[in-house]
Amino acid sequence: MADNKKYVELIWTEKYDKYEKGQKRPIEKPNLPFQVVETVNEPRAKDLQKGLFERYPENYPKDWKNLLIWGDNKLVMSSLIKQGLAGKINLIYIDPPFFTGSDFTVRTKLGDEQIEKEPSIIEERAYKDTWSGGIASYLRYMHERLILMRELLAENGSIYVHLDWHVGHYVKVMMDEIFGYENCRNEIVWCYTGPGHISTDFARKHDIIFRYTKTDNFIFNQIFAQYKSGIHVSKTGEILAYKGTIKESKAKELEERGKPVEDWWDDIYTVDRVRNEILNFDTQKPEALLKRIILASSNEGDIIADFFCGSGTTLASAEKLGRRWIGSDLSKFAIQVTRKRLLDIHNSKELLNEGGKNER
Repeated sequence: MADNKKYVELIWTEKYDKYEKGQKRPIEKPNLPFQVVETVNEPRAKDLQKGLFERYPENYPKDWKNLLIWGDNKLVMSSLIKQGLAGKINLIYIDPPFFTGSDFTVRTKLGDEQIEKEPSIIEERAYKDTWSGGIASYLRYMHERLILMRELLAENGSIYVHLDWHVGHYVKVMMDEIFGYENCRNEIVWCYTGPGHISTDFARKHDIIFRYTKTDNFIFNQIFAQYKSGIHVSKTGEILAYKGTIKESKAKELEERGKPVEDWWDDIYTVDRVRNEILNFDTQKPEALLKRIILASSNEGDIIADFFCGSGTTLASAEKLGRRWIGSDLSKFAIQVTRKRLLDIHNSKELLNEGGKNER
């Protein structure tokens, strides 16, 4: 990389520590056995027998078991690599801490009562490792984990990293270094609205999602969304009115297909506006957001991973869309919320097999 004039690198305190520049701090990769606490036996096969699925998803091995893992994702990922999953994961989505100085205290509601769960000793140690040295600690934390994620990605794989203004610009440069500048496919802006409490600045109502691939041979299924109006412009510049012209049939065809989704998403609500999804989990993201990402960058039977799984939105969406999944989180509360959410899918009418390329 040193001879590449286009190469840019982000440096922070102790990135190289005692090593000379160009000799990065080695990442330890222990292989720790996973302790199985619970196994839910072949729910998809049982659902097939009940007629809840029209068919078993293609490329979905019948002996595959999805994994929900409680623990430090650095140790989880290194163990997965050692246990044969290097180069096997087709899509990774992560919603890591945004460098807001947050701790691991969990705030939720039980009925009308607000409850706070103090961080465990393990979470407290992770908090100190991540935040005690300021931005340098955070960048070291993310750098190690992104390197492991790249090793886990399949050659046709993609990674989506969800951040905001606090640290997105730092992580973008870091990902250019790890994945390659040329493999940055999109900077997606997710826009939303809602009550704001800022009077001295413009209200901050968007997040950034960086989409990178491992190589230039990657999965991408074009996604379509509904037009917001009945007026469209063809590739030749003709205005196609939805009604009242000789172009009506063509306009209807476009209306039914929808508009190709761009890198600016303002049509997905935050969870507080999707009442049937609210779990009172601070960082919860809406299923519509993950559904779009999963349909765009994976196919049925592919392996999806989320190593900051939080309330389990990625895993729940993957399950409904016929994908295999691996999720982990350091918070035991997050694991409990996710476990219940996944079990509830199989106890409800939410089970779907929506493997199509169009969102609607």
